[in-house]
Amino acid sequence: MSIIQQVSNASLSDNWRTINIDALDPDSSTNFDTSTLHPSLAPVSESEIRSIGQQVRQLLRGGDAEGALRGALESAPYGGDDAVKEIHLATVVEVLQGIRASEISGMLGRIWGSEGGSEVVDCLMKYL
Repeated sequence: MSIIQQVSNASLSDNWRTINIDALDPDSSTNFDTSTLHPSLAPVSESEIRSIGQQVRQLLRGGDAEGALRGALESAPYGGDDAVKEIHLATVVEVLQGIRASEISGMLGRIWGSEGGSEVVDCLMKYL
């Protein structure tokens, strides 16, 4: 065996664990900006979410629990800060507490079957 083969075999056996395989993969997160994976969402202000909460509570008091639930879930503040999200969470929990257990399965079935219902039910699962 030549000296070149001995040196190259020794260096390969010593350094094989230091190869960064992610740098060689074009689909790796090290090769592109991961912030592009998240859609840019418009920020939601606290006054907007409080207004939505009042409208949802008004629907709930008026006897339209399904409309209140749908309205609360369709207006989830994905672009809001943590305080806004906590305010909206309180609204969603209040609506869920205002619905009888015997009505919830039928209501969710109607929401699921309506247009855009799968996104609304997905949002509900995020809150649960």
